[in-house]
Amino acid sequence: MKIDKHTVILSAILVILFGMAVVFDTLLFAKQASELLKDDVIRFHVLANSDSAEDQQLKEEVRDAVMKYMEPFLDTADSVDESRRLLLKNIDAMQAVAENVVTSRDKNYDVRVEIAQVQFPTKKYGDIIFPAGVYEACRVLIGEASGANWWCVMFPPLCYVDASMGVLPLEGKEELEKNLTDAQYEIVAFQKEKPYKIRFKLLEWLEGVLN
Repeated sequence: MKIDKHTVILSAILVILFGMAVVFDTLLFAKQASELLKDDVIRFHVLANSDSAEDQQLKEEVRDAVMKYMEPFLDTADSVDESRRLLLKNIDAMQAVAENVVTSRDKNYDVRVEIAQVQFPTKKYGDIIFPAGVYEACRVLIGEASGANWWCVMFPPLCYVDASMGVLPLEGKEELEKNLTDAQYEIVAFQKEKPYKIRFKLLEWLEGVLN
């Protein structure tokens, strides 16, 4: 059967237009989802000096020390505003904690701790997922801050629960439900059967392509 070349061209154009529409819709969804979440979430972001094994190990030690220092304070916070106040109040102390770890490993890297608006990729915490977008974050920058980074969520507190088995423990989900609205929790509760799951998977794929 002979296929008209104009039909082939038209079909190709329609496929391209459909693909562009899917990409646009997915990116728009991510933006709208993160906009709904961002005012009630504070992320935690630690950037290593480089990708060397030594610097990556140092990053993890700094992360653990800062988290250990802040946990008793943030454990008392019942709102994003209270968490922000505690982070700002302790920002110099967090920097001192991080600097002590760095110097104890015989490194002379500068350390900077800041509260900033940061672009984050889509990130899973076990079976909970946060869409890509700009979020407020407490950041610890070590040296050149050009190595692979680590992040979690300081409020609601997901930094202090273990999601390594692929499912966020019950206490982590309870904290989320307590501190997020129903609409916000519906977005991040990835374990539920819902159409968001397909969109998030497509969004992760798009991030890999675009990056």
